[in-house]
Amino acid sequence: MSSQHSMHMPSILKGDDTFSTFNQIQKSIQERAYSIFHDRDTDSGDALTDWLKAESEVLTDIDMTLKDKKDQVVIEGKIDKFLPEDIEIKAQDGAFTICGIHSEKSSSKKKGVTRKTSTQSSFYRSFALPDSVDTEKMEVKVKSGKFTANIPKTSH
Repeated sequence: MSSQHSMHMPSILKGDDTFSTFNQIQKSIQERAYSIFHDRDTDSGDALTDWLKAESEVLTDIDMTLKDKKDQVVIEGKIDKFLPEDIEIKAQDGAFTICGIHSEKSSSKKKGVTRKTSTQSSFYRSFALPDSVDTEKMEVKVKSGKFTANIPKTSH
């Protein structure tokens, strides 16, 4: 990307780069699952149920689709709550993975009382890719809350 563009883009990870965002999401789910476990009656529930409940509370549902076209694979989704810089993407070893965390903090003062709030939204999605794609030539766009990744196919 040229230096004249001031637009933020998602982080595209290569090789052995690790998902710092994914690790944060996993930690949030783990902490919530432990809290659910700690708060429930020991005779009811199990670890898997606690984990799945925590995932449903921590993760935001993001509608994404993968279209396998003749000359490319197109992955699209609506990411209205997320800024491009909130997102990490990795496409390699037959998989396309995208995750993101968006945090907002606000503060208001009324009659001498300060109220602070914070919210966090997270998502994680992964798709299997056909063997015939060239992930090194992937192009990613984020515009008006819509995400698009175009991954060209190799000519075999």
